[in-house]
Amino acid sequence: MRIRTKIMLSHLTGLVTVTLVCLAIIIGLGLTREDRRQLQTSYAQLRNINLVAVDANKLSAQIAELFVAGDQDAEIREARDSLLSGLQRQRDLIREEHALAGEPDATWGGLDRVAQMEIKVQEIDQSRLLIQDHLQAGRRAEALEVFNTRIYHQLGQVLLELVEEATVRERAEVAEALASSSRLSERAVDLAIGLIVVVAVLGVANIVMMNRAILRPVSALYAGAEAVGRGDLTHVIDNPSPDELGNLSRRFNQMTGQIRDQRDSLLQAQSTLSQQVEERTRELRERSEALVASNDRLRSVDASRANFFADISHELRTPLTILRGQAEMAIRTPDADAATLQQVLSEIVRKTDQIGRLIDDLLFLARSESGSIMVNRTRVVLQDIVGDVLLDGQNMAMRPGVRIRPSQPSEPVEVRGDPDRLRQAVLIALDNAIRLAPADTTVSLELAQSQDHAHIRVRDQGPGFTGDELGSAFTRFYSARPSRPRSGRGLGLGLSIAKWIVDQHDGAIRIDSAPGRGAVVEITMPLARRAVA
Repeated sequence: MRIRTKIMLSHLTGLVTVTLVCLAIIIGLGLTREDRRQLQTSYAQLRNINLVAVDANKLSAQIAELFVAGDQDAEIREARDSLLSGLQRQRDLIREEHALAGEPDATWGGLDRVAQMEIKVQEIDQSRLLIQDHLQAGRRAEALEVFNTRIYHQLGQVLLELVEEATVRERAEVAEALASSSRLSERAVDLAIGLIVVVAVLGVANIVMMNRAILRPVSALYAGAEAVGRGDLTHVIDNPSPDELGNLSRRFNQMTGQIRDQRDSLLQAQSTLSQQVEERTRELRERSEALVASNDRLRSVDASRANFFADISHELRTPLTILRGQAEMAIRTPDADAATLQQVLSEIVRKTDQIGRLIDDLLFLARSESGSIMVNRTRVVLQDIVGDVLLDGQNMAMRPGVRIRPSQPSEPVEVRGDPDRLRQAVLIALDNAIRLAPADTTVSLELAQSQDHAHIRVRDQGPGFTGDELGSAFTRFYSARPSRPRSGRGLGLGLSIAKWIVDQHDGAIRIDSAPGRGAVVEITMPLARRAVA
């Protein structure tokens, strides 16, 4: 039921209540009016009876004047007509009373009395004519006898009966009116009580209906608005009514649900944004730290480059000075024999080779940084690489008694790589080991195979790596400064070149060493697929 219908029903209930009250008032006034009209009719009858009595007395007096004044015919006729008119008025009042009583055709004694009175008036008029005849004939005593017996006594007796009858009747009517008024009062009280009960029931029903239909839903909506105002978006208005307030309650619940979802989304977005800000801040902090570390590394590299250039200048100057000294000594000794010249030339060749290798390493590093070195991968048997390195190692300068001991499996160990670059990487490791190996020691060159990797290990018994050298062994342009403990391993070019080559082959290179206990340089590379199978 819609709110408009409920309000119209409430108004209709009020209208019915007012209508009932008005009907009760109208009914009460109607009943009172009937009693009042009956009382008015009774009063009019009493008054008319008195007027009839007056007219009768007047008629009697006019007839009595005949004995004194003589002819009074006009006055007597006027008194007679007035008396007959009063009797007719009495007949009309009685009939009106009958009509009010609801019995217009009933036979009432009052009408009979009026008819008798009219007959008596006719008889009195005849007696009046007889009296006039007696008086004209001079029979005054006979006329007086007729007046006393036929007019005065009979007319008085009839009027007395009429008045008594009217009085008795009116008393009965007054008693009936009083009884009717009492009954009316009782009925009015009963009607008033019933009306009060009906009005109270209708009022209570109207209040209950208005409370359930309007006030309670409005209070629920107000409570819901207060709850939402406090931030309680979980508040739900329970109003299953299909009217406008029910629809408004359901729309209110939908609205709070949408606001709650939006708030949760905003909170989630805020949380996500906070997390993103934290992650971004952490990333920026990490990047900042990385930039600081990179800056430190760049500074270190710049310092290393400066140190490297100083060292490379020294390394190049030393063999050049030796070359110059050897050449000058040969020039100053014109009579030197062939053996001496042969020795000088051999030393010059050895120093030029040293300078050439140094220059080759510098060129390789420059090309690797510019990306101009190509690595051409093919299937390579590492036993061939180890054999070539052993042949090259025989021509390396080494201390007396230094031996190279190879170790490799009988089955081919195959990888995919550039054979020239792999040979260069292994030769660098072997050159470092031979160059620093003490006299009468062994340098091991081992080739092994695990489940899916190939391992090349170069083991020496030299001075090993210091802590600083071990941490920066693969750093380009690194060499131990005079202020640091150093093992005499040179400028730090070879191992950095070896690491670049191994990285290009998806491998790894590591050093296991301690000062005074030698070093193990291990190169690990993935096997070729067929070898893995």
